[in-house]
Amino acid sequence: MPRTQLHDSSTIQIPQGGVEFPMPRDSNRSVIFTFQPGTTDTTGLHWHEEKTEYLQILQGHALVTLGDSIAVFTPSDGPITVPRYTLHAFGRADAHPEGAASRDVALRVREWTDPADGQKEIFFRNLLGILLDKQDGLWGTVKLLLGVFTIMGAYDTYPVFVRGPAFLGQAVQSAVRRWTTYAVAGGVGLLGRMCGLKSMYEEYTPREWFAKHA
Repeated sequence: MPRTQLHDSSTIQIPQGGVEFPMPRDSNRSVIFTFQPGTTDTTGLHWHEEKTEYLQILQGHALVTLGDSIAVFTPSDGPITVPRYTLHAFGRADAHPEGAASRDVALRVREWTDPADGQKEIFFRNLLGILLDKQDGLWGTVKLLLGVFTIMGAYDTYPVFVRGPAFLGQAVQSAVRRWTTYAVAGGVGLLGRMCGLKSMYEEYTPREWFAKHA
């Protein structure tokens, strides 16, 4: 299927917002999220195992889940550290009293990782690429779902499906959560690869990266 040429785009937009890839790339290989006013979309609860992640609110109010805590953050709060294996998510804080002042303002969040290996940019270029190029019909929806998990599995992104039984203790809860994600996301991603889907497409990926890692 023909794909949108996004390999040299500095910004990729979708109706709910978009992602900016600052040029020239900074030493942290950061990306900037924009959540437009009115959208209720969030990043979804997930974790990373290979990298420490950092968030910094550049504009607006963000409702951030970090482990067991949920709080509103603003630009004055500075960088937020997300340790490896820590559940986290963020989005607009419009429904929270502290976020009322920014309901008409686009939320902008800078994100980067340590190590700064550039994978975050490749992840979002390919993820947004398949969203923009989604085909109509049932197969288009199924293919998108398979594609999302194929990409997530390749770039250290683990979505939360269940939190696990808290009454059995934190260790059991964490194990149930992890293995449910490994089974579901890993299985769907494997099926995607068996169907010929990829975690990186030439049309979406900067040429120098694609030439090195394809």
